[in-house]
Amino acid sequence: MSWYATRYKQGGRTVYSIDLSPSEIVGLIARPDPTRVSPGNRTIRPAHAAAFGKYIRENKRWTAPGLILRAPAMFHFKTLDTIAGAEFGTVSFARLALRDIHILDGQHRILGFHLADQAVTDDLEKVRSSLATARRVDPRGQAELHARERVAVLEAQRKRLAEERIAVQIFIEEDATAYRQMFFDIADNALGITASVKARFDSHRVVNRALEWVIEHPLLADRVDPEGDRVGRGSPYLMGAKHVAEITRTVKVGLDGRISRRQESEFKEREMAEQAKQFFTVVQQSFPPMQAVSTGLLLPNDLRSTSLLGSVLMMRILAGTYHDLIATHAFSKDMVGEFFRLLAPHMTGPVTPNSIWMSELDSVFTDGGMAPHGRRQDLKAVNDTLTGWAIDKPGFLDLAAAGTAPAV
Repeated sequence: MSWYATRYKQGGRTVYSIDLSPSEIVGLIARPDPTRVSPGNRTIRPAHAAAFGKYIRENKRWTAPGLILRAPAMFHFKTLDTIAGAEFGTVSFARLALRDIHILDGQHRILGFHLADQAVTDDLEKVRSSLATARRVDPRGQAELHARERVAVLEAQRKRLAEERIAVQIFIEEDATAYRQMFFDIADNALGITASVKARFDSHRVVNRALEWVIEHPLLADRVDPEGDRVGRGSPYLMGAKHVAEITRTVKVGLDGRISRRQESEFKEREMAEQAKQFFTVVQQSFPPMQAVSTGLLLPNDLRSTSLLGSVLMMRILAGTYHDLIATHAFSKDMVGEFFRLLAPHMTGPVTPNSIWMSELDSVFTDGGMAPHGRRQDLKAVNDTLTGWAIDKPGFLDLAAAGTAPAV
């Protein structure tokens, strides 16, 4: 397989630039699957891809930006001329290597090409069948004329898909961290993306690099929204990727802690991920509703309607308390777990006037609320209060342990 191409450098990487027809793209690049998130990309929105496919079929003057792909060093380039650092020539690769070509940017357009190509083929088959029927039933009648006109339109669409071109850049890159960063840079520079997508792809930050291991925890697996920054009441997700990253950072440096530039290079993502997973394990084992979520007996949206634990703000506070007790007050994980179990009966929501939250933190919680206020000083106030309770063991926690407090 060979094409005329340009070879040059961008960001230190080798890039091949070629022009392909939509039909060639369909033949070369596997159809993106909306049900699976491809490594180094975001979730596909099928309706968006379908709309693009319909657009290129119906608009003779369609336009679309180029596609960006990635692949290993599998190409053979024959140089014909060189001008100002760019080489012009032919590029080729073995057909067996097609599966090694992946999408960096343009998966909705590529899926749209696939959908358009398939739709033209399907429509042609139906119309040709109708044409054959019309010829038998009413030769040279209106039905045959209409079918012929429709065939002509569809064949013109297929001709455009086979002859018109779109620019395609193929970057030589095999490293997973590098191509995730490439996707982030492309998307962020183009328009900006959600904090959850940044958390998944921006590898400059150690908490983001730890994320892929943290979300493997049984409490989080398949319960983390990969793109959304807000988790609505009816959401099937427990939290977003952004929230997992925030909790991971909090477990490491505390609620108000910041990771300096020096620490970014010193902290190890595997170690940070393990610390965050230990926190989630303590939460899972200490709070019955979280254990129920992890086993599928309780859905995240039901958790949000019955427990303060459904609040990502409360989870951040618990992470801050966990950090403070272990890092500052020499608690073990088991000791923190014991405190969390004493606290568990008080996590039932909504907040009531006689709850510990209103009696101790009435400026932070609201009667009937399911979460504390979101101001930084409010979160810090709850964090410090919980840390104090863990150390001082006030009487209401002992009552909870004795079973006199309402159960979750």
